[in-house]
Amino acid sequence: MGNFSIVTVSREVESLGDEIALKLSKKLGFEMIDREKWVSVLEDWKPGFPAEPPLDDQMQKEWMTTVRSFLQERAEKRAFVLLGRGGQRVLEGLDSAFHLLIVAPTEIRLRRIMEKYHQDEVTAARILAEQDLQRERFLLRHFGIDWRNPLYYHLVLNTGSYRVEEACNLIMEAMKKVADRLFISGKQKSLFEEKNFIKETVVFSHPSEEEFARLLNFYNIRWLYEPRTFPLAWDSEGNVTEAFAPDFYLPDFDLFIELTTQKQKLTWKKNKKVRRLKELYPEVKIKLIYARDYQHIVRKFGGSK
Repeated sequence: MGNFSIVTVSREVESLGDEIALKLSKKLGFEMIDREKWVSVLEDWKPGFPAEPPLDDQMQKEWMTTVRSFLQERAEKRAFVLLGRGGQRVLEGLDSAFHLLIVAPTEIRLRRIMEKYHQDEVTAARILAEQDLQRERFLLRHFGIDWRNPLYYHLVLNTGSYRVEEACNLIMEAMKKVADRLFISGKQKSLFEEKNFIKETVVFSHPSEEEFARLLNFYNIRWLYEPRTFPLAWDSEGNVTEAFAPDFYLPDFDLFIELTTQKQKLTWKKNKKVRRLKELYPEVKIKLIYARDYQHIVRKFGGSK
């Protein structure tokens, strides 16, 4: 899913976080690592290695540094969903990790406990309070965090409003958007810096694009031809149903250019795509150059048209 090879799932008690993590792992094709699997994974890696960070501050830092490196290497071989285990703290700030928090209103979580354990409301309320407190203490003592702080997460989802399937689809859509934004702000820019733009052999789709490229070359403006395709729409399974690849990218201006030689009244499809791209990727700068403007540019800056 995009650039993410790790999804960490933190959840309130009876918020459907476990069910969402399992369903999401199947939809993404990721390995599911819950508490039981976590213990066996660490045991296979380093027999006797503690499954939880020690309480000593220095040893706690060393534990998290070691486990972070291990999980990063493991994700390069096989992507996974990590349920709980302080994943949002251990993998904090890692570009390949998407952090998710699942919550639900207290009355809904209480009702789920009553149904699950066949308990009256008073008993269910006591169970919920004890489990909430236990989780809060565990994460504070072993990972030093207020785990309900939304700033640890890319997405906070309330299952009081969504079913498991709907929640998974929302999560996957959010992952795509976040991954695309990380890509344009980081990896893509470094790629552009390494490439030799002007000397690359390019096959253009239209003569006007080739002419525009020659004009850019003449003024020593670096460019890439259709370097990136932006997904614009997805179906219910998360498959891309519409995409848009602007004609040029000018890295020195961080600007995408789309040319059109159609009459302006016939360009509504391209206008629609550009508007949608701006909605989904507000950090991306794009300029649509119409036929009249293009001809003016070519005449003014030395073209033959």
